[in-house]
Order: sequence, then C-alpha cells, then structure tokens
Amino acid sequence: MKTSLNEKVFKKILSSLQTGKKEYIRISSAHLSGISYLNIGDAGLEFLEDLSKSGLRFRVKTTINPGCVDFDSPTECETEVFEKQKKIVNSLKTMGAIESLTCTPYLLDNIVKKGQRIAWAESSAVLYANSIIGAHTNKEGSLTALASAILGYTARSGIHLRKGRRPEIFFEYQGELNDELDYGLLGYAIGLKAEAKTPYLRLTNTHDLHLTYLKQLLASFGTSGSAPLVWIEGVTPGFSKVRKPGRKIVLDRHELEKVRKMLSEELPSNSSEKPVFVTGCPHYSLEEIENLSRILNNVKKLSVEAWVFTSRSVYSEALRKRLLRGLYERNVKLFKDSCVMYCGLKRRNAYVITNSVKAAYYLRNSFRLRTALKSFAEFVNTYGV
Repeated sequence: MKTSLNEKVFKKILSSLQTGKKEYIRISSAHLSGISYLNIGDAGLEFLEDLSKSGLRFRVKTTINPGCVDFDSPTECETEVFEKQKKIVNSLKTMGAIESLTCTPYLLDNIVKKGQRIAWAESSAVLYANSIIGAHTNKEGSLTALASAILGYTARSGIHLRKGRRPEIFFEYQGELNDELDYGLLGYAIGLKAEAKTPYLRLTNTHDLHLTYLKQLLASFGTSGSAPLVWIEGVTPGFSKVRKPGRKIVLDRHELEKVRKMLSEELPSNSSEKPVFVTGCPHYSLEEIENLSRILNNVKKLSVEAWVFTSRSVYSEALRKRLLRGLYERNVKLFKDSCVMYCGLKRRNAYVITNSVKAAYYLRNSFRLRTALKSFAEFVNTYGV
C-alpha cells in the first residue's frame, strides 16, 4: 500500500517521541480537539483518513471534541459538511476513539481522578481537569494530543513538573458574583491580565461555587489566557500548600463590565437578524438541563428559540429522565455532537444571545454574528411568556 505524505510526516513525529521516552511520561487517557470539519476542512479530513488507514491505533482511552453537526439532524446543514464530518469521526473511531463528541469529557465519557496524568487538548476541559479535579495535563495541541493517544506518552514538561504548576500572579475579586455570566466575565478579565501566567484566585465566597459557575469561569479564562491551570482558593486540590505569588491584582465589577462591553451589543430595531439564545458552551451537564427544566416550569413558552448544546451521553440521560418533551414545548431545542460553532447557526442570519463569554467571543470572531451577553435568568425574564 502506498504511504501518503501525511502518514510519513506523522510517523516521523512518533519515531522522534519514542526515542526520547526518558523525557516523556505515561498517560492514562487522551482527549482530542480539532475535529470539526468547519475548522480543519478537507486537508484535516485527508490527514485523519490517512492515519486511520495506516494501521496506527490509540493505546489509551481517547475521547473526542464536538464536531459541527448533530448526527440525528442531517437536514440542518449542507450535505457535504454533514458527510465530511461523519468521515472525520469514523476515521477517529477506526483508530479506537470513543465517539464522545463533547468538550466536557470529565462528566461521563472520560472521567479522571486527582493525580492522573493525561493528555487533553480542549482548553476548557484542560482547565477543569487541572483546577477542579487535580489531574495533570498540559494544554495540548491537536497534533500532540493525537500523538500522545497513539503512544500512550506525553512530554514531561509544563504542568507535569512541580515548577510548571506554581502560581505566578495573585488575583482577588472584591464584589458579588451573581450568576454564571458574572463568573464567565471574571474568567475572561483574569485571562486578559494573566496572559500565559498561572493565576491564584481568591473569591469572596466559594461555598456556592457549583458546576455551572466553575465551567464558565474556566472556559472564559481559557479563551483570553493561555495557562492550563487556575488555582482557586478553597477549590483546587492542594491550594493550601502552594506559595501565593507576591504580585497581586484586585478586580471589581468595573472589570467585568469592560469585558461585557467588548463582546455584547444590543440588536438595532431595524435589523433583519433573527434572535436565538445559545447556551451549552461548555456542554451542559444533566444537572444543568434539570435546572433549566425547573426554571422553565414557570414559563408557558419562550418567544425566542433557545438552543442548548450537550453531549450525546447527557442527552441520553435527559431522554431517559423524560426531560426533553417539556423543553421542546417551551421552544427549547437540544443539540448533541456539535458545539455552539454549529453548521446550522453558521447558515443563519442570527443575532445570538448567550450566557457564555467563550461562545460570544468565537461566534463574533469566527461566524461574524452579533452577540449579546445575558445570564439565563435575564433571558427568561425578557423572553418568557
């Protein structure tokens, strides 16, 4: 069989890694990003198909990020996009990947524990694994995570070294954080100031920090900053044993409002853009879907469609618990397999309302859509009837 250029190049990468195992450590799992056809296009598809045909297989449990389609809704997107996304996923499945298609693998599909060495490439998942669970993963690139999945090793660098986990800049937020959007705005503000430095964060209250808030805080930080870890006082395993950095930055509500103005704009009254509320960046957990259902029990219907993105695993659990019918009746649509960078949204002339700072950033910059930032409670109060 003829060996393609892609396969030759990748085998050279693998060979160079294998000859330096003393500088590498064994991992227990991998999570791959860069699988959306809208991102990697035909060149990426060809590369993954070549690898799958070469006989290379994953040596550790490997999950994959969302694509750009819902495989149960083929008419939502262009046929070519749908079929090519399916080929990408099938190539990875051939190599041994679990068809997770989620940016929150830590919930159900790729559960990890404190101290585990892993190689993950989705920034929000990396930050959650390190900052909340206490696992160890660098913010891998698409190719390095792919190589690690095949080898079962990753580089002994960065977060895998004690010095690579040290906090470098101290942040203290003084003020109230009322909802998931506030936490997202704070995360983005910290990332802008920290850049590549690892932050240590002190909040006024940590007793009510539930999953939704943590996910938004870290996903937004990963959008504007590049460190793979945020030390959150009272939350991150081992926080009491690290030395607090000498440099300290105090943040307040003013910093949050600055971020909001950067990524949020009201729709002009004469606009032809159709509003849609987009949430699930990162993907919703079952707990979040249950909470959404409870909030909407007091609403007959939403005057604007709400699009909720989640994993297939969580969707199946929500279906089993009979949560979906009530949501659909209230003008809520659930999508799986895709992130908010969804092919159906790309085709729309939409004005996006979202409670995710990360979603607003990417929908504005990649899809060129207008965005407005509102918490879910704000959205329901405005559009619930």
